[in-house]
Amino acid sequence: MKEAIFKATNIVKQFGPTIALNNVDIEIYPGEIRGFIGENGSGKSTMSQIMTGIYTRTSGSMEYHGVDWNPTSMINALEGGIGIIVQENGTIPQISVAENIFLGELDNFSGVNYFDKFKFELFSKGFNVDLKEYDDLANNYLVKYRNLLAEGQDKYYGLKSLKSCNKDELKNAKKVVVEKQKEIKVLRKNAKVELKVILDKLVSELKVQQENDYSKYVEKYNLDASKLFEEYNESLSKIEKKYEKIFKLDVNLKLEQTRKTYEIKDLNKLYESRVKKLKTEYFRFLETQEQDLLSLKNHHYNAVKRLNEEHHSSKAEKVKRAFMRVVFGLFVNRKKLNAYAQKALNDIGAYHILAGIPCGAYDMQSRKLIEVAKCLNKNPEIFIVDETTTALSETGRNLLYNKMNQLKAENKSVLFISHDLEELMDKCDTLTVLRDGNIVANLTKELGEFDPDNIKKFMIGRELKGDYYRSDYDGSYSDEVVLKMSDGIYKNQLHNIDLELHKGEILGIGGLSECGMHTLGKALFGNVKLEGGFVFTGDNLDVLVKNEVVAMKNKIGYVSKNRDLEALALKSNIFDNIAIASINNVAKLNLFVLKRDEKRIVDEQVKGLQIKCNSAQDLVNTLSGGNKQKVSLAKWLGNESEILILDCPTRGVDIGVKQFIYQLMYRMKLEGKAILMISEELPELIGMSDRILVMKDGKITKEFTRSPELTQEDIVNYMI
Repeated sequence: MKEAIFKATNIVKQFGPTIALNNVDIEIYPGEIRGFIGENGSGKSTMSQIMTGIYTRTSGSMEYHGVDWNPTSMINALEGGIGIIVQENGTIPQISVAENIFLGELDNFSGVNYFDKFKFELFSKGFNVDLKEYDDLANNYLVKYRNLLAEGQDKYYGLKSLKSCNKDELKNAKKVVVEKQKEIKVLRKNAKVELKVILDKLVSELKVQQENDYSKYVEKYNLDASKLFEEYNESLSKIEKKYEKIFKLDVNLKLEQTRKTYEIKDLNKLYESRVKKLKTEYFRFLETQEQDLLSLKNHHYNAVKRLNEEHHSSKAEKVKRAFMRVVFGLFVNRKKLNAYAQKALNDIGAYHILAGIPCGAYDMQSRKLIEVAKCLNKNPEIFIVDETTTALSETGRNLLYNKMNQLKAENKSVLFISHDLEELMDKCDTLTVLRDGNIVANLTKELGEFDPDNIKKFMIGRELKGDYYRSDYDGSYSDEVVLKMSDGIYKNQLHNIDLELHKGEILGIGGLSECGMHTLGKALFGNVKLEGGFVFTGDNLDVLVKNEVVAMKNKIGYVSKNRDLEALALKSNIFDNIAIASINNVAKLNLFVLKRDEKRIVDEQVKGLQIKCNSAQDLVNTLSGGNKQKVSLAKWLGNESEILILDCPTRGVDIGVKQFIYQLMYRMKLEGKAILMISEELPELIGMSDRILVMKDGKITKEFTRSPELTQEDIVNYMI
């Protein structure tokens, strides 16, 4: 049987009077993907953060490879072999991707480390030349070389350091050194010749491959460019025809002319950006071809360099290092920094992320992949993934799954924390279920113990009562429109969007994460200023939503997908986070706010949404993900919002809180409130929506109505 590489025994963690972990025992084995599941606040993240030095345990012990394990920080834990991707944002947007990946390690790219001993190798995704024959020969020569050194030079210097060694022994050893040096010289010469022959063959193969790839790429480039131009002309013709047919009163002509101008302006922007993207991809393709050829030659250089290595005196090395530190100590080699960071990104398959770009230029899912690259670049033996997949698109998730399986194949371990039960059952070998800080079950897939109903019972200690998604297929709602977007245009993310939300309706918006649906939610709330088009609300749709202030005055609430950055003030307490949206409602004469009025609203919401806390004075950053989400919702319910825009409302919450939110949404629908739900989860869209609008490339491509026959496959066809 395998021995556990990590053991935690009787781990207790207290936050004041709250016991987050209660005598928890965990063992992690090599070659295992172990899942952690449980409700929010069950202790999953707390245990992982104790393992990686983010928190210190109250009592108990931990062992890693049989030795006491007491990391002082995430960096300390990662250096020791245990890395974590935390649930919250773990990157700094103002600095480059490369600086984020090597944060705290920039000394490695300056001073004594300014120059590389070996040349850098950065093969692209398309490189498929087999290096096995070359590497086998190089390694064979390297073994011979080291054996000759051991027989000669190492033996000579070993004798020379002994005071008891007589002169004859030293003389004989010196003769051996001379003989071995001759053999080494011959070996190097032979190696260089033979390796060069194979290198020339590999270079020829690569050039042929690149010529074929280039021909195919140019053909594709020309087709794509032609297609873009045809689409542009077709769209331009549609705009011209659309406005040719409009015959309205003079008072409306100016508005129509403005709309037409905006549409053509947006179309030109879109066309220019798509052509620019096409050209960028072309030049990047050429760069990768050059880089592959250079990396192949560097591969040969490094192999020969290893055969040319000699023993240097430590004194000479010290002088050299001191000189390098003086001359280059204040400089950072950005070219080298970016190259190593790009390699870390390429190693996880994130080729689309450029190391030299500011991190803030990328969306949340790309920033998560940057964290993955940073962690895996250190080659941890235990890789902890804490609620990361909820921030990733399907492509990003597949990249992460591939790395998890690769680590497993390398006999390393993964600790996978997620609220997605199907995901855990599919990806994990074993599953640990936590409830209220206790481990209530350890289950093994091979033994057939992955039963979803049993796991849910273990998680919540009871059977789920009531419906999960809606059980009805009555997709009816009022004829009254309460929120309307007309000709919505924003950069290349929204293209002439027309949308109506009705009273008593749950309107689902679905698509891939880059389709524009998240921007749509912000635009409807006035958080994004449209470049063209309008958003209307009010009893007669006579109020123009120009900003968030107008939206809030008209009872519109918005819960962001990026909860920790855009929806909550993490360092403030629950009271302030909930009360802030209702200040104008309770202000006397628009000047004075009584604490008792705020307290009444906050107490109602904390009780009604069952927010788990000691009091409303608890800081929001001490809450679990599900309770944070409840605070986000409470803010707008306390404001008596009649229209709710919910962007991924169940992201990062457990199955019990999900059910609670779904039941709350259905209850609000029956009360006549209007809900626009943006979601990346198709079962959620199908299970909760009266209508579903599917988006792709900033446009609405299809509308579905509530039906028992509606499937995920029906929707996916219009997303991709």
